[in-house]
Amino acid sequence: MRFHPPSFALGVGSAVLLMGKKQHLRPVVVEIAALGLHLSRLGLALVERQREHAEDLWAEVAERVRHKAGGAERGARAARRSNGASGLHGEPSS
Repeated sequence: MRFHPPSFALGVGSAVLLMGKKQHLRPVVVEIAALGLHLSRLGLALVERQREHAEDLWAEVAERVRHKAGGAERGARAARRSNGASGLHGEPSS
């Protein structure tokens, strides 16, 4: 990579200018950093809210599976106790 004197001069000039205007640029840097922090906290809140929705959905699915598994088990127990005729004639099972 070749040395490019105009680029070097621009870099040194920019550094000198920034060092000279340090007191004037500090409030701008602080404001930009505060805005970045605020936006990152908003982003984290959105991610947390979506994670909460996903957990609620997963809990609902798990509850439905438990309910269906329990219902199938109750039906199997009722079929074992009955001779099957009660379902055909509308009689209560014993």
